[in-house]
Amino acid sequence: MNGRFGFSGCWDGRSVAGVCGILLLTAGLLLTTAGPAAAQTGGEGLESYLDRTDELLTWATDLVAGTASDQARRILEQSRQLQQRSRDLAARGRRLEAFSLGRRARDAMWHAVRLGREAAGLDERIRLRAERFADQHAQLTERARESGLPRAIELLDQAREQARRANERTVQGDLQLAWKLLEKADDLVRLAARLLADGAGPERLRQDLERTGALLDEAGARLSGPDVSAGTLALLAEAREALTRAGSAAAAGDPGLALQMSALARRQTLRALAQEAEDPDAAAVQRLLDRFDDRAAEWTERMRATAGEPERRAFDRARQERDAAARALREGKVNGALRHVRSAHDLLDQAGRGLR
Repeated sequence: MNGRFGFSGCWDGRSVAGVCGILLLTAGLLLTTAGPAAAQTGGEGLESYLDRTDELLTWATDLVAGTASDQARRILEQSRQLQQRSRDLAARGRRLEAFSLGRRARDAMWHAVRLGREAAGLDERIRLRAERFADQHAQLTERARESGLPRAIELLDQAREQARRANERTVQGDLQLAWKLLEKADDLVRLAARLLADGAGPERLRQDLERTGALLDEAGARLSGPDVSAGTLALLAEAREALTRAGSAAAAGDPGLALQMSALARRQTLRALAQEAEDPDAAAVQRLLDRFDDRAAEWTERMRATAGEPERRAFDRARQERDAAARALREGKVNGALRHVRSAHDLLDQAGRGLR
C-alpha cells in the first residue's frame, strides 16, 4: 500500500490486513476533517470561505512577522498569491477552481504558521514542549498504573526526573541543556508508550483513531462559523496534523507513537472546543453534556462485557462528574459545570483506552 499512509511491512508480525484497515480508516478520517470540505463551492458559501481565509491570513501575518523564518514568510506570501488568484477565479464565475485554489491557500498558510512557530525562540519552544510532555506523561502514568507494568512505570518516573531537571535548567537560563533534557524525557515517554501499546494490537489502534477522528470531525463542523477565532482554528489544524502523524506512525509499525499522536489530536481538539467556551453559556455546556451522553451510551455495553475494574472505575467517575456538571448548570454555575464536564470527558477517554 503506497501513498501518504503507505505501509511497507506488518506490525510485529500481526495481520497486515488489520493494519491496512487502520491506515485506510485514518486516511478516510483525515479526508473528512481536513478543513471546511462541506463548504459550498458556489454562491455565499464560497464567498464566506474566502473572507474567512483573508482574516486568517491577517492573523498569520502578525504571527510569522515576529519569527526568524524566511521560509515561513515566503510560504505565507505564496498563500496570499493563491488567495488572490482564488478571488479572481470566483469573480469570473469559475467557482470550483476558485475553491480548489482557496483550499491550497489555506494549506500553505497553515504550513507557514507551523514553520513560524518552530522558529520561535528557544524559551518558547521549551515551554510548549514541556506542556506537551506534562500532558502525555499524566495520561501514560494513569494507564501504566492500571496496567500494572513495572517497566513502564519505571520509564515514566525517569522521564519525570529528566523533565524536572529541564525545568531547573530553564530557570537557571541554561536553555540548550534544558532542551536536551526534555528530548531525553520525551524518548523515555515514547518507550513507555510502546510498552503499553504492544499488547493492544491493531484493533485497539483502529478504535482509538476512529474515536479521535469522530471527535475532530464533530469539532470541525461545530467550529466552522465566521465567529470562530483564528487561535481555535490553529488548534484544530494542529489536531489534524497530529492525526496524520498517528497514521504515519501506524504505517511505520510504531503503535506507541501512533497512540500518543492520536491522544495529542484529541487534546488539541478539546482545547479548541474549550477555547471557544472560555466565557461559556449554558447552551455550550449543555452541548458538551449531550456529547458525553452519546459517547457513554455507545460504550455502556462494552464496559459491562469486557472492561476491567480500572476501566469501570474510570467510567463510574466520569458519570459522577457528568452529574456534577448537570447539577452546577441547573444552579446557574456555568464555569463550574464546564470544569466538571471537561473532567467527565477526560475520564471517559481514560476508560475507553483500557478497552480491548
